[in-house]
Amino acid sequence: MVFAGVIGVVFAVVFGLCGGSSAPRAQATPKPTATAPLPKLSDLDSAWIDQTAPAQLSVGAEATITFKFRNTGKVAWARGTDSEASLAFVGSNANFDPKMAVNWPQPSRPALQGEEVVAPNEIASFSFKVKGVVAGKYRIDVRPVVVAVGPMRDQGVYTEVTVR
Repeated sequence: MVFAGVIGVVFAVVFGLCGGSSAPRAQATPKPTATAPLPKLSDLDSAWIDQTAPAQLSVGAEATITFKFRNTGKVAWARGTDSEASLAFVGSNANFDPKMAVNWPQPSRPALQGEEVVAPNEIASFSFKVKGVVAGKYRIDVRPVVVAVGPMRDQGVYTEVTVR
């Protein structure tokens, strides 16, 4: 009987040390991470690299449009931070029907950068969907912007969407 009692004590000690208890353990409180300082507008720049062909779709159909820009600035674009890059309309885009936007982050910002971090000299992709609502030809002029800082230079980048 003594032998069984000793085994039971040893088992209880080992079980407790190995975390076998079903009682909840205290979690370490995560330390807040330091946020990077807001970049200066003069440290932000981009260069158009590529884009999908102009979309041609029927009323009711959807198309995905993708633009690629190289980060030619001095600071990284980081998703979910104040240095996140998004794609923004240039000008009024008066002929663009807002009903064509499919799940855009904001009405004038069709897409956020697709990558977690886009370091200087790396390429970011911005993809968004449009839906054919009314027949016609629609021009969408865009450029990257860091919302917390401002727009990057306008490079005359645009696409056309033809709805049949």
